[in-house]
Amino acid sequence: MTSFKSKLARLGPLPAERRGAAPLAPAPASLDRGPAVDGVGPSDAPPAPPPAASAPSDAAPAAVVASTGVARPSLDDLRERISRIVARGAPPTPRADPARGELPFHVEQTPGGPLYASRTRSLAAARVGRAPLVAARDADPAMLALLSLDPALAGCDVRRALFLDTETTGLAGGTGTVPFLIGLAWFDPGADSAGPLGEPSSDGFIMEQLLLRRLGEEEPILRRLAERLAGASMIVTYNGKAFDMPLLRTRYVMNRLPPPPELPHLDLVHVARRIHKARLKSRTLIALEHDVLGRVRVGDVPGGEIVACYAHFLRTGDEEALLGVVEHNAADVLAMVALVGLYGEPLGSLAAGDLAGAAATLRRAGALERAAELADAAVERGGGAVARRARGDIAKARGDKARALADYEALAAEIDDPSVRLELAKLYEHHVRAFSRALELADQGTAEPEPAQARRRARLQRKVDRSAAVLALPFGQATGAGAGAVDGAAARPGSEPGAPRREGEE
Repeated sequence: MTSFKSKLARLGPLPAERRGAAPLAPAPASLDRGPAVDGVGPSDAPPAPPPAASAPSDAAPAAVVASTGVARPSLDDLRERISRIVARGAPPTPRADPARGELPFHVEQTPGGPLYASRTRSLAAARVGRAPLVAARDADPAMLALLSLDPALAGCDVRRALFLDTETTGLAGGTGTVPFLIGLAWFDPGADSAGPLGEPSSDGFIMEQLLLRRLGEEEPILRRLAERLAGASMIVTYNGKAFDMPLLRTRYVMNRLPPPPELPHLDLVHVARRIHKARLKSRTLIALEHDVLGRVRVGDVPGGEIVACYAHFLRTGDEEALLGVVEHNAADVLAMVALVGLYGEPLGSLAAGDLAGAAATLRRAGALERAAELADAAVERGGGAVARRARGDIAKARGDKARALADYEALAAEIDDPSVRLELAKLYEHHVRAFSRALELADQGTAEPEPAQARRRARLQRKVDRSAAVLALPFGQATGAGAGAVDGAAARPGSEPGAPRREGEE
């Protein structure tokens, strides 16, 4: 067991010794555990004389040393020794410098502090899977506005769009969540000299990534982002309306900076859900990259591990932990660029089922002529029931009842859908005036609430009975009663004679 004497030896000299005081006296024989001398063992040594009864305070330490040979440190001395022991801990891990290691960042000195940024340029022929990036340059803003159901995008210049994606310390949002990596991309027209295909020789997209090396250094990143937003005509994100932009606005407030400008915002997640809902179960950005763009990410960092990678970087300075996160962020931004090119000209790039979703979205936006064009293309390319349903709905909205009836009839023969029977029942009642057929469809179920379905069947039954009564009359009387009431008469819209419809009743 380690003796008290050896413990004191490890503590170093006393404060008095450092001031030039005399060294401590040697330990008395009573504290020596060596062999006995002249037959007297350690236990037989004479006891030490008692200390002096009282002495001046300045002479007390000297008296203690003279009497026992061991100085008793004061409480202040012990506190100082403890503080020296605690201070002997491991030195702090040096902060990582992304500008000098494996990460592709360079440091820019700004008035708000160091800014760690990375900037690269894509080639004019660069692709994400089978989708060329440069197609986003020529995307039709009117089509993007219709697909996003946002008229504010129609007047934007897509060539000045700013693509934005963030990697954050969490997904909960609020003041405790910090974006530590911001990926930006925009189109750069490059030089005026033409390349081999007539395009500007250095056309391409600039990719810029801004890294938060340590918490508390957000100001230069936020100021750079504000500069990029000030030069843009619109923002393009994926779920940015609900997450990225509200989070960034919160960080501007927390850092006492003026808020960024409010720009028209194209959130691709809403467009993707409308276009691909019939074909894709998962509509995450990585799923779209795989199923729509045709690219598979290899070795990608899962989104659920990004926070842990950044926390490890902050604790240890291990830059390798962030390499995969930086690549993940860049892939997300470039995938958004490719999707804008795809959605900006859907007729030449989307699959048949996706064309049907785009046609249905244009019908909601009121662009019926363009919707009909997409729906026809979807049916011709083998879009199946989804495409035929979209074309029938669009034909009905345009007033082309014959086209709608043909599509709904073909659809009813292909699938068992109560909503299709409802549309057919309406057309047979009000357009064809085939009341028996309409009643037959209503009896099979039309997905209406029970009260509405009961009213429809009762109304159709009255019309069938009235038609039967007219057929039972002699020829002259039947003609006078109105041959239009006969079930299966010539197709013409309008109300049955003698049975006016209530407004809005179908």
